[in-house]
Amino acid sequence: MITLGTKLTRLRKKKGYTQQEIADLLHISQPAYHKWETDLTRPAADNLLKISEIYEIDIKDLLEEAPTFNITNSDCSIQNIGNSNFYAESPDLINGLLKNQDAITNLLNVQNKLIETLINKIKE
Repeated sequence: MITLGTKLTRLRKKKGYTQQEIADLLHISQPAYHKWETDLTRPAADNLLKISEIYEIDIKDLLEEAPTFNITNSDCSIQNIGNSNFYAESPDLINGLLKNQDAITNLLNVQNKLIETLINKIKE
């Protein structure tokens, strides 16, 4: 599962903030914010509301757990963030998905050829 800390880290980096800048906006210390991003502690409800306002997301998307699936090939590693529209699509993500789709298609073609060969050998 993708943790709240992981979501906070991704949101912060997407907006181009440092931990100190977010901590200042929340009127907390940077070490306190760091503990949230590393899942050592969780923000209180009032801070969760402030975070959702800073990042302009629904608090439900912030708290909703999403399953994690790693899809890899030699060109790309992508992490699926679940059914939430929590993250905006990016060109790198789209390109990675397309490369993975090509790799899957090639693998299926090879698999089909192997199956055909086996069927032909069985018929002989």
